[in-house]
Amino acid sequence: MSRENLGPQEDDPLLSAGERADSPIGSKPRYIAGRWQAKSPTTIVLLVALIKFAVTASGMLLLVPIYRLIEDAICHVYYGDESSDPIDEMQCKVDAVQSRLAYLLGWVNLLNSVITFLLAYPFGMLADRIGRKPMALMSYFGLSLSFAFGPLMLSAYNESFRRNPYLIMTGSLFLVLGGGVQVLLATLYAIAADVSDEKDQASSFLYLTFGATAGGLIGPVLAGILMKRYGPWVPIIVVLAITPFLFCLFFFIPETLAKHGKSSDDDAEEGGRAPTVRQQVAEGLRDLAASLTMLKNPSILLVLVTFLVQNARFAAYVSLLAQYMSKHFLWRLADTSLLLSPLGLLNLALLAVLPTVSKMLMSRMGYTTFGKDLLLTQVSTVLIVIGAFIEAFSHNVVLFVFGLVIGTLGAADSPLARATVSHYVEPQYISRLYGLISMVEILGSFIGSPVLAWLFDKGLQHKGIWIGLPYFYIGVLCCISLVALMFVRPPRKDAARSHVHSM
Repeated sequence: MSRENLGPQEDDPLLSAGERADSPIGSKPRYIAGRWQAKSPTTIVLLVALIKFAVTASGMLLLVPIYRLIEDAICHVYYGDESSDPIDEMQCKVDAVQSRLAYLLGWVNLLNSVITFLLAYPFGMLADRIGRKPMALMSYFGLSLSFAFGPLMLSAYNESFRRNPYLIMTGSLFLVLGGGVQVLLATLYAIAADVSDEKDQASSFLYLTFGATAGGLIGPVLAGILMKRYGPWVPIIVVLAITPFLFCLFFFIPETLAKHGKSSDDDAEEGGRAPTVRQQVAEGLRDLAASLTMLKNPSILLVLVTFLVQNARFAAYVSLLAQYMSKHFLWRLADTSLLLSPLGLLNLALLAVLPTVSKMLMSRMGYTTFGKDLLLTQVSTVLIVIGAFIEAFSHNVVLFVFGLVIGTLGAADSPLARATVSHYVEPQYISRLYGLISMVEILGSFIGSPVLAWLFDKGLQHKGIWIGLPYFYIGVLCCISLVALMFVRPPRKDAARSHVHSM
């Protein structure tokens, strides 16, 4: 057996003393860091959380300004206004404009999801082969081009866009370069999993969620402030200007993928020949078939239901929320961003105390690592269900925001569910598991944005109690997820070592 199969040794000259001391031990493989790169697992997790913060903040800083530009373009068509001057936003809150805007955004989100669905697993497999960092860089590059395309389309080709607003969907094609945001997030989670021991995975994932939540707080607030003072173009320019600097953050992270390559004897037997494309495709298909055996475990299937509804939740509380509040409570889009900032602070506070709650459940109440992850996932889902039903039946902004507060207390369900399902899978297959999770999330897009857009339109038509249909729908989906979580059983720790623990 080669050294490569054994992993880096304690006396490996390529490992500094700091790397040997700080690298995770036990089942987690070692990694090699350059002089300029982070060496301790904690530092790497914090850097990954910082990247997630920057990506999320950039996306949220773009989101509402782009919605406003699209709304204005549709509004010009509705009123037959051929001038280049923006129309007063409150004149664009008529049902016809808002319905068309909801459908357009729904189809854009669906196209993004379809492209990512086709590429999520191949790119996840590629991250297991060539490394996490190259895949993360490629994903962020394609995502950056997709971010930039919409504003460029709206500025340079505004007349063409007004005639056919669906032209903006062509920006989704840039996601082919790296698989989009789902692949990027799955790769970042894989980096955190690579350097974290099993007992620390949930905390590491919470740090990543903390970074995303902080970005989700700062991005909308900054967008709201800049939009109210300067209009929608200034926040867009800010994002485009800082994007090159965000790429630099990736270079401070070492490659964390453990090398499980073939030995030199194996290579000699094959004559040193590189595998052909056909051989690589065949091996990839075998890997896919092997990874799909994860679905034979009923508990994994039940946890995956949580991820199936994530796309609908994301659409309801990100892309639809600002439009919903702006239309039904007659708020300007910039004001909705400022209103929701306290919810971001609440989310940050929640994520800050969850690691302490996790330790208390284990030390004082006797929960296992798996048990406390599952329990916290179930409790989070209950809070989301309660919040969604409050929002569905709210006909004033105060009650609606109260529902948002309740739902925010359960906002950590996704990283907690990710930590829960990770207990069933061996470390070297964790990236493929996250690729599978991404595929499930993307499948959920078919029950996400388009359905929410249709329900939003029905609410506009029927008024009254029907206005809250989108959030009633979210409550029902999360109820299904909660029922599935109630039937999850812990993995058998005495199972034979394979890439999935059997039941």
